[in-house]
Amino acid sequence: MLRFGASTRLLSLTTVIAGLAAAPAFAEAPPPAAAAAATTDVQGEIVVTAERRATDLQKTAIAISAFTPQTLAERNISNLRDLAGQIPNLFVARTSISHTTQTFSLRGVGESDPIQEPVLAVYVDDVYVPRQIGSMSEFVDLERVEVLRGPQGTLYGRNSSAGAIRIITRDPDATFRASGEIGYGSFNDVQFHGIVSGPLVGDTLTASLAYIHRSRDGVTWDPTLGHDVNRINLDALRGKLHFTGIANLDALLTVNVTRDRSDTRSYIPVVQPGAFSIRRSYSEVEPLQHLNASSASLRLIYTLSPQLSVKSITAFSGFDLNPVWYDNDGQAALIQKNLIHYNDRSVSQEVQLNGDFGDITFTGGLFYLHERFFVQRDGYSRTGTAATAPISALRAHNITDTDAYAVFGEGTWKATDTFSLTAGLRGTIEHKQFVFDNKVLDTGGAIVAQSIAGEAAKTWRALTPKVSASAQWTPNLLSYLTWSRGFKSGGFDNRATRIDLATLPFNPEKVTTYEGGLKATLFGRALRSNLAVFYNDYRDLQVSFYDPAYVGSRRGNAGKAHSWGAELENDLHLSKRVSLQASGGYLKAIYDDYKGAGGKGIDADGNPLTNAPKWSFSGGANYDLPAGRIGDVKFSLNAQYQSSFYTSALARPQDRVPGQTFVNGAITWTPRDPSFQIRVEGKNILGADAPVGSSYTPSTGIYYKNYADPATVLVSFKVSR
Repeated sequence: MLRFGASTRLLSLTTVIAGLAAAPAFAEAPPPAAAAAATTDVQGEIVVTAERRATDLQKTAIAISAFTPQTLAERNISNLRDLAGQIPNLFVARTSISHTTQTFSLRGVGESDPIQEPVLAVYVDDVYVPRQIGSMSEFVDLERVEVLRGPQGTLYGRNSSAGAIRIITRDPDATFRASGEIGYGSFNDVQFHGIVSGPLVGDTLTASLAYIHRSRDGVTWDPTLGHDVNRINLDALRGKLHFTGIANLDALLTVNVTRDRSDTRSYIPVVQPGAFSIRRSYSEVEPLQHLNASSASLRLIYTLSPQLSVKSITAFSGFDLNPVWYDNDGQAALIQKNLIHYNDRSVSQEVQLNGDFGDITFTGGLFYLHERFFVQRDGYSRTGTAATAPISALRAHNITDTDAYAVFGEGTWKATDTFSLTAGLRGTIEHKQFVFDNKVLDTGGAIVAQSIAGEAAKTWRALTPKVSASAQWTPNLLSYLTWSRGFKSGGFDNRATRIDLATLPFNPEKVTTYEGGLKATLFGRALRSNLAVFYNDYRDLQVSFYDPAYVGSRRGNAGKAHSWGAELENDLHLSKRVSLQASGGYLKAIYDDYKGAGGKGIDADGNPLTNAPKWSFSGGANYDLPAGRIGDVKFSLNAQYQSSFYTSALARPQDRVPGQTFVNGAITWTPRDPSFQIRVEGKNILGADAPVGSSYTPSTGIYYKNYADPATVLVSFKVSR
């Protein structure tokens, strides 16, 4: 196992930063040129728009990790799931129920049930993604990725109580660009990325089209079905039209289409006939998934004056996931399976007023979201551990309508050349209506009786403030302190099969966050080093848990929880050809009050939060080797380590996932003609084979684990102009 001197290195690097607080200022880099730009120089400067305007990452008083296309390539990050282990205290599940569904946890709090609204909000080109189903993006033609930690509601349309992931794709302009990249790798992995962008009518109307395809054989064998499973088959298309032909108006139309026919996840049962294999599932359910997703957004920016602009973002999005079948035990016997149809439709409107008057900058906005989430789930579950135990067969058929309204704003006053004060406030009103008409089925799927039917509705309101103070001690040293509150609205349990539970709302989740940070750019801008420490106080933490008396999953609230920790990120450019990266996080996350976590009388008070590794580290190195007449060769190597964690609040031995290290690497050859490039990359090259997930339900005999993909290699060829 790759080992890190965890506490010692964290303490020593913190001391170095603090000790340099009074050091002479180095020359300040030129200011950012445009709000939509993301630039890097050899010293590592990154421009971000996390505060709704272009700012230097090192002068932005938020705990934020930013990735440019170059950084993503160096770290072998090709989609959201590849962020796993790359960011301190961000937990990204390395496996999920399907390829395009992704769950997250940040600083100990997340949402492991993919059908629930996320705690960590995902935005694609400033458009909110309302469900974790369909939220896993493959990256193509990116500007950058930003991960913001802590509540973000005073700057963003939707509530973001844990943080936000912003995926910003590149807008077309008057410069013609075209590229195509094709790759082939392990398990018949075929990947293609294509991009064309440029002018349609002079420099006033420009357009771009980006396409991605990926198909791969399965990495797991299923003798029950007689074929490999955990296969990938994905196509995605994005088109943009950018119009600047009217004075002071910038208009951008974006359309996204995704078609995913990848398998649903086939789990690895702990008990297997014969020898145990981490690459064998015995599921009897064909892992079908047909996802069709699309979205369209119109962004309008009107410049009222050099200091003031209005921005409107109108978006329509939705997906139809029909069918999605999965076996929830990995065994050949029918223990628990689900045959599901999900359909989601949403429309959102956001209007912002952005001002920059020198010492005073501000963003104010209005936000509206309507979402209709339809579920039809045929669930079959064995009611005991014996093979002869009766099968419960029920159909959940329900619709959740959400109407969310918000007014938000945040302003910063630069009181002196050193000190700045920021204050923000968000007002939220959310109304949810839940309509259900459930049936009793036989084992063949035919309706035999009515189960429950009815409807329920409730409205929640919240005010969530933010106050922050920052000090720019030198052009290269920033410190800040922030107090903020976050909110996630309540809802209704669409898995409920009893009338009392279906009409009983679960409460909103609330968090109070205290955070302090230090950002330093040192040694002639060669080193970028950022430190954040935080404490989160949660009330009514929303949880999903299995109730043995109910024989099913339930939705509710844990009374109290807290998390605290520290995060340190370092990027060092030793020269134009050599760079190093190292980051680390420490996290302590505990349920203070969680009654009934495993049924009546089984509590989780004092247990660690789920999916919350105590330690997380990443490190990497890049070296550009000049190869004379044949061009240049770049070597990249990176590693991520996360310590053990639990997948259930009960913290049983079966719920523990061990810590392990993943190592990735790449060699990229760019000939003297830079329009060509050949790349060889490897993921999990040391073959880490410990489980990355676990599920244990003793009342029905379910005990399975998840494993990451084995070591893989991909060879790709890219041509561009």
